[in-house]
Amino acid sequence: MGKSSGSSGGNDPSDNKHEQKLQAVLLADTFSNSFHPITLEDYNGILPTSSPSPPATDGNIKGRERPLALCPLNNVPLLHHTIDFLQSAGVEELFLLCSSGADALEQYLHQHKQQSNNIKTAHNEHRSTNSRIAWSSKLTIHLMRFSDCTNTGDALRELDRKNVIKSDPFILMQGDVVTNVDLREVMEQHAKRKKADNSAIMTVLLQEVGGWGLDDDDIEEDDDDNNNMTDSENPNTPNDHHNNRNSKSNMMQKNHYLPPLRSSTDDLLLALDPTHSNRILLWDSHPHNSISSIPTIFFAENSSHITLTRNYLDVGIDICSPDVLARFSDEFDYRELRSQFVANCVAEEEIGLQSRIFGYMLKRGEYAGRMGDMRRYHRVSMDLLRRWGYPLVPDNYNHSCSAGSYHEASYICERHLVYRDVSGGGHGDSDGRERKRSHVGRSTQLSGPLLLGSNASIGEYCHLQRSVLGPNCTLMDNCDVVDSHLWGDVLVEEGAKLNGVIVCEGAIIRSGAVVDRGCVIGRGCIVGAGVHLKEFTRITLAAEVEDDDDYSGFDDSSSDDSSSSGSESGTDDEESSADESEKATPQESNVSSATEEVESNFAVDTNYEVVGKDGLGRVWAPSPSDEYDSDDEEEKQAEAVELMKSQSIGYDMTLLYKKWKMMQMEDEDDGFSLDDMESDADDMDMDDQWADDIGDTNIDPNTFSHLDEDGMQITGRQKGVDVVQELRDICLEHETSSPVENLRIELNSFKFSQNATYSDCCKGVMMAVMDKVLEGYPDSVPSPGKLVVSLKKALEYWQQLFHSICMGSEEEKAIIHALETLALGSGKAADVLGKEPAFRFVLQTLHDKEIVNEVAIFEWAEERKEEGKDSSRSALFWQQPTQDFL
Repeated sequence: MGKSSGSSGGNDPSDNKHEQKLQAVLLADTFSNSFHPITLEDYNGILPTSSPSPPATDGNIKGRERPLALCPLNNVPLLHHTIDFLQSAGVEELFLLCSSGADALEQYLHQHKQQSNNIKTAHNEHRSTNSRIAWSSKLTIHLMRFSDCTNTGDALRELDRKNVIKSDPFILMQGDVVTNVDLREVMEQHAKRKKADNSAIMTVLLQEVGGWGLDDDDIEEDDDDNNNMTDSENPNTPNDHHNNRNSKSNMMQKNHYLPPLRSSTDDLLLALDPTHSNRILLWDSHPHNSISSIPTIFFAENSSHITLTRNYLDVGIDICSPDVLARFSDEFDYRELRSQFVANCVAEEEIGLQSRIFGYMLKRGEYAGRMGDMRRYHRVSMDLLRRWGYPLVPDNYNHSCSAGSYHEASYICERHLVYRDVSGGGHGDSDGRERKRSHVGRSTQLSGPLLLGSNASIGEYCHLQRSVLGPNCTLMDNCDVVDSHLWGDVLVEEGAKLNGVIVCEGAIIRSGAVVDRGCVIGRGCIVGAGVHLKEFTRITLAAEVEDDDDYSGFDDSSSDDSSSSGSESGTDDEESSADESEKATPQESNVSSATEEVESNFAVDTNYEVVGKDGLGRVWAPSPSDEYDSDDEEEKQAEAVELMKSQSIGYDMTLLYKKWKMMQMEDEDDGFSLDDMESDADDMDMDDQWADDIGDTNIDPNTFSHLDEDGMQITGRQKGVDVVQELRDICLEHETSSPVENLRIELNSFKFSQNATYSDCCKGVMMAVMDKVLEGYPDSVPSPGKLVVSLKKALEYWQQLFHSICMGSEEEKAIIHALETLALGSGKAADVLGKEPAFRFVLQTLHDKEIVNEVAIFEWAEERKEEGKDSSRSALFWQQPTQDFL
């Protein structure tokens, strides 16, 4: 199947050499959208200029978008880490495969070449399909543009068609990998196996990190627990018994369900044969699978020496024979390297057709992490600052970061793992600015791991912890920055608080702003003064991307109906903050003029109700992928949002683990056991008692919201979860200064996770609206007239949400049922709605606002009429004002 090495082409410089150069293939495009909207932004303007320029918003940036490989990791582009690693492994020829961001990669490589040679040449604007760059005297890089490829399989087939890979073995590496592993031993082992068995075509590097689903009881009972570690311990050395184990409390971590370097979409189950060089017999990485199968012939071949394990992480580095590329060319339906190619190869039963794949386990002291999403990006960054990836530590970078706004730096490691750039002293940067050491106020508290780039300026009474500051970042007084990454030229004004945030180049956080976990502030964006940016919000100036590709993950879109340049929904606090901003310092005045220039030169569609009146940027939200099974667009959107959250800094992975565990249990036995059926039957009897007379019992019907009308377990519904109350709480926590569309997405996300209904959503929203109305009367009970006036005002905001979740009469009747529940319960709501004619007024208002129509009202009335006057549930129906209205 492999191509003859003599069939060459003129593009192979080593055909005539006796010993082939070691070649490597780097997949610079991860074909994932987990770093959107950062990887949608134009890379132009990030390389040295007089000042960082905001991205153009005309949408015509194809090829210039910033790839993940050029995102900074601890102030060094990820690509630079990767190239240094491959060069140290002896690679002499590197093929860099890319589809998106090809122009940006070529621009970066040429910039490095010019700076390395200390020359300035006119950059060739012509873009060829392939570019050859001499990175150093020992390494040549071939940039290969595959603009039509949308997955890994297509890219490898194109590479095989060009017939440029000659070395056996060659290194195949994903573009999001950071590692210090020594590849010499694994390449020797692979070559030895390949010589003895021609079907041994691939060796996959694996790292032991621990698996999913360790319970607290298991941890306490295991004296040699190797999977739970404190935040300062190496997540990649679970068998390192010299670590501190004096305190049980240090082992009981909230996120022990998921090793921090695992992807939220990965639950890798392996079957290994340790007696045959860890040959892989099963590769199943799908988290929703509850059952996996192994061909019986493997048991005959390997006797009982088969190990099933979930403790290993796919490093993203493979040692391959050129036959791997030929196999992709033979199998045109292979799109994914792992879930399709590897999984199918190891499962092949026919001995003559088997392609054997082996695993190589990293040794103690060897580190590997993949920053394929922002949550793992933060973890890898902190691991490197903790020196787990030595020699990949900042004080060994020397002058390796040589392009972009990530200037040459020389770091020293101070106490508590605080790194500072000490290469200042008046020398100039390539952009003309004077190099200075970082300045830190005497009253500021620094808690490592922490990295401070050149020219960083930090004011008084600040708190910085587990964060990275890029070059030329400024923090004014009283700022808190925790678990965050500021990529360069970022301004954080006085009193601002950032927790679990990525802030891109040139962004500004105005005074008093609070940015919660999981947020992303795109390049050139501004968060206004006093704004509280809700968690997992992503702000960008990048233009919307048409849904014209089939990438895995989710594509870009903006939230609907959420932009209004003339928005008047700001609060009095925002207005006062805007007034205070008029009294600006010279530095702030420069920022204001820069903002005005951005607004005048670029068509920025700003969501002022989110970023504030003095803010800049639109809200980015994921769009559902076609890969989701559901035909319901709302469910697909909710799933896309959940995926985005799970890939963000600060996300609690225990929630995702519990969801997966529940889905797997449902696949096994449909969610039933004998004990569950007996308890559910008891619940059904109690539910019937409530249905007969709600007023004669204190039982809340939502206690049994995991059961359907027949008392059966609802698939996907977690027992004991009061979905209506949870939905009600979500609405109560929502700030009306934010777009109601954000709340709709959050409700849909919860609805999808608990298999709830739109009727449940309507109940929760109606109860929350009444709660918010009554919050305006803290010391009194409003009259029915005042109640209706306040309700009408509130519905100006909430009416749009009701219209989007009310699908028919069932949902509209649920709104009426919510009012009944409040009126027949206890508290202020019961005092108000139980007083005639309050219920009638509220019902009429909902009808007038077209939230509840006549059909739903008459259906509800018919139900209550049949129950008779003896049922307390029909008390509101029999009130005279209600009868008059009907």
